[in-house]
Amino acid sequence: MTTITRRQALALGAAAAVSACATTQPPPKAALPAPRGRLLAETAAGLSLVELSTGTVTATYPGAVPGARWLRLYQLDHGHLRTYDATTGHLLEQTDAPGERIKAVSGRVVALGPGPGPRSRTTITLTGAGGTRTLQLDGNIEPEAFSGDGQVMYVLDHLPPEHPDRYRVRMYDLAAGRMTPLLTRAKQPVPLSKEEEMHGKGRQAVHDPDLATLYTLYTHQDEHLHTRDLIAGHDLSPGVHAFVHVLSLDQRWAYCLDLPEPFGLGPPRSHAMALDSQARRLYVVDASTGRVVVASTDDLRIKRGGLLGERPGGEAYAVAADGRAYLAAGKRLLAADGQTLAPAGAWDLPGQARGLAWLNGELLAGAGEQVLRLEPRTGARLGAITLPGLRELRHAEPSYG
Repeated sequence: MTTITRRQALALGAAAAVSACATTQPPPKAALPAPRGRLLAETAAGLSLVELSTGTVTATYPGAVPGARWLRLYQLDHGHLRTYDATTGHLLEQTDAPGERIKAVSGRVVALGPGPGPRSRTTITLTGAGGTRTLQLDGNIEPEAFSGDGQVMYVLDHLPPEHPDRYRVRMYDLAAGRMTPLLTRAKQPVPLSKEEEMHGKGRQAVHDPDLATLYTLYTHQDEHLHTRDLIAGHDLSPGVHAFVHVLSLDQRWAYCLDLPEPFGLGPPRSHAMALDSQARRLYVVDASTGRVVVASTDDLRIKRGGLLGERPGGEAYAVAADGRAYLAAGKRLLAADGQTLAPAGAWDLPGQARGLAWLNGELLAGAGEQVLRLEPRTGARLGAITLPGLRELRHAEPSYG
């Protein structure tokens, strides 16, 4: 990853008075008819397709993995790879596909491979419109993503292979049949001895299909050195305990966006990201400290930091839309202005937060075994559906016709 000037120091703004925001859930309004739309939610039974207007679960797919833009769902079952239309739930295709797990998907190909564990050689099966292909790769390799043209497979190379405690992101050229390092943001190849090695697991990944970019949030990386540190020969990022790994899938470069303290010092599950692709903003929140930062996806610089006014703790979920960023954690829902990051609302949830989504001007919040429809500016409840076994609200989209 390229050596560039360090990001400008982050000045954390003072929190606005908590009393300026509602601190409890407003009384429910008369339930309004639900907009036509579909939810995809992870439940105890699997990935479930839910019709919002009726609250009906129309289909459930255990172990299913979504494709880009949530247009397709992929399910591996006893050696059969099934492809479903995520809009209708209809089965589109079924093929024989050896492999233990779905590891990565694109519009062109699905990568199947073994589960985690020590190994010195990895078998990966690629299946798609062009047929099925088996790769035998040296090392402990895990597919992560593909370039838009399907010519490059991005992988996690776990090191050392038989006793892994770290990994690096590399590219596998499918046409040439060989592994290559990533490029820096300046489009220069990373020297083999300077490839960045990451410890632990990423907390959350967010894909921006418009920019063909994958953002992955990492925390507790105290001994981590970025590629720019390795090239410089010393740590250029002292005091950094969390960062966002930015992977340009089509331009084939990677870059690390450092996050200021105290990000990374609290529990990983209290951290979350939200992407506003229209405003070209990436938000990172920490429910354990009430901190939030916003970065531009154009220049990958942190633009502002702020305080949400509360520290709800717990598993964190975030979404950004309509000029605001929202955080659900514990039994609280917080809002911040998308530009200034000033607190813009705080409301109670009737159960533990289980995800956030945006649909047709409404904020959807998973809470316990309910999905709440909320008016985003006031937090007023517009309606709710019960979803037994809800684990996480993953995605929502409107229905047409």
